[in-house]
Amino acid sequence: MTNMASDTFAHQMMENIHRMYKEQRHTDIEVKVKDTTFECHKLVLAAMSPYFDAMFYSGMIECTDNVVRLQNLSASTFESVLSFLYLGKCHIHTENVEDLLKASAMFQIGMLTQMCELFLVNHVDPENCIAMWKLASMHRCKILEHTSFSFILSNIQDIMNTDNFNRLDKDELLLIISHDELNVANEEIVCDAIFTWYKSDDVARKSDFEDLFEHLRLPLVSSEYLVNNVDSLEVVTSSKKCQEIVKEAISYHMLPARRHEIVSPRVIYRKHALHEEVLVVLGGYSQSGQKVIDVLGYSFRQEKWFILCPLIYKLGREYACCVYGNDIYVSGGSQRLQSLVRFSAEYNQWQRCASMAQGRRRHAMVAVGESLFVIGGYDDKTNDELKRTLIDIEEYNISTSCWYTVGTLVKPVRSMSSAVSKEKILIFGGLLRGEHETAAIQSYDTRTQSCTIVGDLPLCCKLTRSVTFDKRILIFCTDGTVIEVTTDLKFRVFAKIANFTRRRFGVIVHDQMVLILGGESGEKVLRDILMFNPESKTVVSHTNLQMAPARANFGCAKIVMKKRNLTMEWLEDS
Repeated sequence: MTNMASDTFAHQMMENIHRMYKEQRHTDIEVKVKDTTFECHKLVLAAMSPYFDAMFYSGMIECTDNVVRLQNLSASTFESVLSFLYLGKCHIHTENVEDLLKASAMFQIGMLTQMCELFLVNHVDPENCIAMWKLASMHRCKILEHTSFSFILSNIQDIMNTDNFNRLDKDELLLIISHDELNVANEEIVCDAIFTWYKSDDVARKSDFEDLFEHLRLPLVSSEYLVNNVDSLEVVTSSKKCQEIVKEAISYHMLPARRHEIVSPRVIYRKHALHEEVLVVLGGYSQSGQKVIDVLGYSFRQEKWFILCPLIYKLGREYACCVYGNDIYVSGGSQRLQSLVRFSAEYNQWQRCASMAQGRRRHAMVAVGESLFVIGGYDDKTNDELKRTLIDIEEYNISTSCWYTVGTLVKPVRSMSSAVSKEKILIFGGLLRGEHETAAIQSYDTRTQSCTIVGDLPLCCKLTRSVTFDKRILIFCTDGTVIEVTTDLKFRVFAKIANFTRRRFGVIVHDQMVLILGGESGEKVLRDILMFNPESKTVVSHTNLQMAPARANFGCAKIVMKKRNLTMEWLEDS
């Protein structure tokens, strides 16, 4: 039989069965819906609906008395269902579609459910999208569920003012406000919505407020909003948990020198935000040993490398860099011993700053308060060879653009790393005069301008890299040893990275991990990136991310940049 003949046969059979239904011939089951009785054929109902098939096959009472009583639907809705069962067609419109969807889901009529779902997909709007999302979730309509939820995320600023939004339960609201694709102009809008939702039934919702508050990205709201609209709320001031979250946000705003050290899901920008987190790799030298001035930025969101504004000039090797707010400062270097330059993330530009009094390389630099501090290092232009390893500490006041000599180390040192603990700068190991490695930990107090030795590392080491992770300091040695420094200045070997032999690499903290970038191993300059998990103490290669070109002895930092500054993509042949 040809397809055309087969279609004709099926159509004729359907028409004949429907005619028999209309004439009530050979019907063998009564379906009662409220005050209306429908004379139907068991075979048709069972063939098209697993619900009826199971009912008739099971030997339930409906099989013996041949009467089915249905609740919670109207006669007109069931009449539309029968139209589909007998003819394969049904008139769907805005007034009956929800009832039809519920009925088709109950009777397990997949094709009718799909028809209703596709109709609703094309009629989602700000007023009904939340109801559509709930309806779809209840009846497992995946297409409608995805469409309506995506509509909510994309149009949230219109939806927040509807009654349906204020009728959301806590878990539903949590799914929305925590979603990375929530499209809002700023995080203040999300906060306003949660506060309005809470105030609409503050007694019943007080216990839910803490759970929602935890997901507000408070560090990304303005400081004025934080003080005036958040910190003053009674429900916030009465909750210890909420106060801790507010404290984190205040620290983010008040301590720009420490901002990049905060590890929290609340400091992550959403997909549609105007800003995003960027890993910046600047300068260094390539596999051929060539000193470079290029600056590359990796967008974690887009998973791409971009070309940023290059360095003003070649710095050579062994300069230092640190982050203040969202700007990067770079000091010294073998070719510009006294230089200080600043990269503005806001404008993707470099600018010269006042020069240091003492030229240096192989030094450390950190930001504390509103100042930068450069520590120790090496000046190979000094005539006295014994004084080439430096002992002095200089402070650069960012607001006044002035340098001051503010103290000396206990031991002159170079090729070390450093980190900040409260208002103290910790200097780890390094090389002393006479090429001797040291394990000493020196501590410079920025308030008293005094330096002391507070202990020794478990091993002598040079060319280490240090990061602050969750209020702990982790020191990465060239042989793979990872040393932990706790807040009370306890030191211990924390982990050992197997098969790790590299120098002049970079480290940053990102997404609960420490990324170990590039560097050199023997004569090879590397481009791989390792991910160190401080919780499991394990290391894996980052499968989706490599250094753009191979680099060693470079500067690196993680900052936030405007998306509009990420336009020139880096390619392998760039």
